Amino acid sequence: MTAQSKTVLVIASLVGLAMLNAGCQTTSSTQNTPTQPKKPSPSQSVSTPDGITITPYEREEIKRESRQVVIPQSKASAQRFDDGRNLPVFKQLISQTQSAFQQGKWSEAEQLALRAQRLAPQSAESFMYLAMIANQTNQAGNADALARRGLSYAQSTPMKRQLWQIILKSAQLRNNPVTIQEAQARIKAL
Repeated sequence: MTAQSKTVLVIASLVGLAMLNAGCQTTSSTQNTPTQPKKPSPSQSVSTPDGITITPYEREEIKRESRQVVIPQSKASAQRFDDGRNLPVFKQLISQTQSAFQQGKWSEAEQLALRAQRLAPQSAESFMYLAMIANQTNQAGNADALARRGLSYAQSTPMKRQLWQIILKSAQLRNNPVTIQEAQARIKAL
């Protein structure tokens, strides 16, 4: 090794040690327990070790207020959601379902109603036809479930009345007196 390479090696090791020492912090042996920083009062300023002064601001207390929204009766009845029944394809499928149902083609009517339901899943009409088809194919339990699902989407009184009549018919097919009474009471109330 030459003298010049030894000098470079010594300088490099000294620089490395200096860098290591710069990263280390020394603590006194008398300070073994960590101290909790003081929380300043809202109007008191605090200085940090690097010379920055922090002045907290006063925050108002957050208060909750309960407010009731009152919708006028005329607007409440006028609120309707778009269930997709205005789509031209949906209208066409429902009319095809109706004609297949009237002709007694239950499987064709069911397929058309299912396609309409995929286009407008929140339309009560597709559930109504599916429930009517279920009643015609002696699946009264399915008819009841489909009609009740349609009721959750029904927006008009005539649609609700039709769905309750389907529930009544399915209850009569199943000989279920409790559901028969419920459906009759609901039909009278509409």
